[in-house]
Amino acid sequence: MKTSRATAVAGIAACIAWTALGASAQTRHADEEAGRNLALLACTGCHIVAPDQRFKPIYAGPPYPPSFKEIANRSNLTAAMLQHHLETLPAVPQNSHMPNQVLSSQELRNVVAFILSLRDQPKAPKQ
Repeated sequence: MKTSRATAVAGIAACIAWTALGASAQTRHADEEAGRNLALLACTGCHIVAPDQRFKPIYAGPPYPPSFKEIANRSNLTAAMLQHHLETLPAVPQNSHMPNQVLSSQELRNVVAFILSLRDQPKAPKQ
């Protein structure tokens, strides 16, 4: 009887732990659409976030802020590099012209995922 009860308790604990891990993994997953929506709200003052954005950037330069597509297509750019860059921007820039938007880690992951989704796809070789 004690063994059955211990087994049941262990099984319930394992289910709770598994559910918690699943929920944690979901919050760490990046959402490109949420990143796009946030970028359209927060970044269009300076950048072309998407070709169909409602307004042209207010600040056009110089220096000229790159479009998100240009950023996405930079050679050797990784998600980690882009996220680190966005996380370490100063709140009030001195040498950088882009202020830190003070986004949560999840919002940063979403915006990074959106930016990287804009990469040009490699062309298939002609046959």
